[in-house]
Amino acid sequence: LPNAEAAEYRRDPTTIWDAYVPVGSVAAGEALATTGGGRTVSCGICHGENLTGAGNMPGIAGRAPSYIVRQLNDIKQGTRESGLMSGVVADLTVDDMIALGAYVGSLDGR
Repeated sequence: LPNAEAAEYRRDPTTIWDAYVPVGSVAAGEALATTGGGRTVSCGICHGENLTGAGNMPGIAGRAPSYIVRQLNDIKQGTRESGLMSGVVADLTVDDMIALGAYVGSLDGR
């Protein structure tokens, strides 16, 4: 079991958590992340081929699915400002965001 204090309060990067996502969401997220699925653009265009970052764009591979969904939703709702991402998330549904979070979270971010 993870050390809750180390993970929660010290943000220990070696703590590993299991994220439970809807069945099929990793595959659906992969399709969206790699092709855009007709609703967005490929994540790799900005975040790099392996989604580990490119230039000044952050890596998103290996991030917690809940973090990814929260960021995408906040950008879509206007709670978080991001000029580049606003158009990217405009046509995404909540299910799309969950799928993207599931896929991105399944990747090795190292």
